[in-house]
Amino acid sequence: MRFYLFIYLFMSTVLYAEDWQQAFGPNDDFTVNGKAVDSFSVSMNENILWRSQMPSTGQGTPIISNGRVFITSHERMEKDSEMGSDIVGICLDAKTGKKLWERRIPGTRTTDLSSLFSDNTAASPVSDGERVVFMNVGGTIACFDFEGKELWTHKWTPFGRHHARAHEPILHDGMIIVAHTPKYDLPVEATTKAGSKALGRGKEYWNFLRAYDLKTGKLLWQAEAGTSVHSTSMLGQLTKGKLAILTGRGGGHQPPEEPYGLSMIDLTSGMSIWDQSIKGYPAAQNTSWNKNGVYFFAGSMHQSLSSRTGQMKKEASIFEKVTITKWNGREYETKNDQTLKKSKKPITYFTNILIGDYHFFRSFEGFMIGRVNLKNGKVEYFEVPAQVIRQKGKEVELLWGKTIPNDMKNADGFKATMDKRNAGSGWGHVSSAPPIVIGDLIYFPTMVGMVYVLKWNANSFDEDALVSVGDLGRAGETWSLSGLAYADGKVFARTMKELICIGE
Repeated sequence: MRFYLFIYLFMSTVLYAEDWQQAFGPNDDFTVNGKAVDSFSVSMNENILWRSQMPSTGQGTPIISNGRVFITSHERMEKDSEMGSDIVGICLDAKTGKKLWERRIPGTRTTDLSSLFSDNTAASPVSDGERVVFMNVGGTIACFDFEGKELWTHKWTPFGRHHARAHEPILHDGMIIVAHTPKYDLPVEATTKAGSKALGRGKEYWNFLRAYDLKTGKLLWQAEAGTSVHSTSMLGQLTKGKLAILTGRGGGHQPPEEPYGLSMIDLTSGMSIWDQSIKGYPAAQNTSWNKNGVYFFAGSMHQSLSSRTGQMKKEASIFEKVTITKWNGREYETKNDQTLKKSKKPITYFTNILIGDYHFFRSFEGFMIGRVNLKNGKVEYFEVPAQVIRQKGKEVELLWGKTIPNDMKNADGFKATMDKRNAGSGWGHVSSAPPIVIGDLIYFPTMVGMVYVLKWNANSFDEDALVSVGDLGRAGETWSLSGLAYADGKVFARTMKELICIGE
C-alpha cells in the first residue's frame, strides 16, 4: 500500500487516439482502455502538466475533443455570492491550458452556487470534434463551432421540486440527448420547490429525455417514459446490438414522474422497450447496465434485472455477510462474514460504476469503497483515509473518519456557496462526481479533492488494491464535484479554482 508515490509512474509510451467527448467517455460507461499516471499531487506539484484558472465555481466534467478542452463555469464574481444563473462555456488548448475563447450561456433559473446537489453548471459539454454543445441546466442549450460561433440555441423554463439535475448529456451518432421539461410557458416561480408544488404532478410537468440533432438543434424525439431529475441515464447495447438508454424515476422530494423505477428506452425513437416499477428505487445513482443485466442499489440490497425484459434476476444484501477491511489505528484489519450497520442510503450518490465482474461504489457512511461481485454476490468494503494533507517540509498527514471544512472560495478569493453542507466531506448525502476506469485502475474523486486510485481487478479488495491517494489541491482549499476525463495518456480534472492536466 502507498498513499503517495512520485518515483514510479505507470504511464504508456504511446499516444491514444480516443478523446473524452462526453462525461461518460468514449465507451459510454465511464471506462476506457489506456494507461495514465497512477500517482499525483497538485498540492506538491507532482505529475502536473498545467493548471488554468477558472472564472468561478463549476461542476461539469472537462471534455476533450480534437485538441481542445471544453468546460463550463459560473460567471466571474466581484464579491462573496450565494446564488447564480448565467454560466460561461470555455474553450482551451488541450496541450497548454491556454484559454482560446468563452461564451455566455444564460439561464432562466437562479440557483445556489456550488450546491452539493448540483448547480447550473452540472451538465458537462459534449463535442463531436467540430461542434461543442454547452448546457446551462437552468434553461439553455447552446451549440458552437470550434471558433466560438453560435450555431443554434434552445431555451426553456425548468420545473422545480428539487434543484438537482443529475442527467449528463449523451452524445451519439449526430445527436445529443438531454433531459428537461417540454412545457415552455412555465412561470419563473415553477423553478422553485414551492412554486412547482403548487402546479401539481401532471405529466405536462414531467422531465423527459429529449434528442436533438447536433447540427441543427432540431428535436428528433421525446422519450415515452419520464426521467427523474435525480437520475443519470446511460447508453448501452442490448444482446442483439440494439442501442438503448436506461433511465430512472424516483428519489427525494417526491419527483412527479411515475412509476418510480427504471425504463429501457429505444435510442432511435425514444419509445420504451420495457418499464419496471421498483419499490423504493432511490434514483440517485448511475443507471449501470450491460447486455448481461441491469444493476442497481435500493434500500439495503444490490439488485439486478434482465436488460432484455426488465424482469428481476437476483438480489443480495450489501450490509450482511460482507467482508470489511478497516484501519484499526495501527494497521489494516480484514474481517469476513460481518454485518455492517445499515446506513440511511445504500451508497454515496452517483459513485457506482460497472467494470468487469464488479459493481463499485462509495459507501454512504464510514468512508469505505465497496465492490459487489456480480457472479457470486460477494460484497467487500475497504476503508480509505477521508483526507490526505500534504504540505511542503512536513510529513504527510492522514485523516480518518473526518475532513477539514472547505473554505469554498474560488480562484479570486470569493466564497461561492450558500448551503453549509457544501463544505463537508463529499461522502453520503451529496451528488458526487462519478469514478472512472482507465485500464487496470479505477479513480474515485471526492468533493474535498481526494482521488483514490485502486486496482479494480485485485483478488482481494484490501490495502493491496490501493495504489495511491492523489490530491487536486491543498486541503481545506480544494472543492470539486466534477468528473475526471482521460485523453492522450493524460487525466483532466476540475476544481472550483482551476482546470488541471495530470501526466508525466
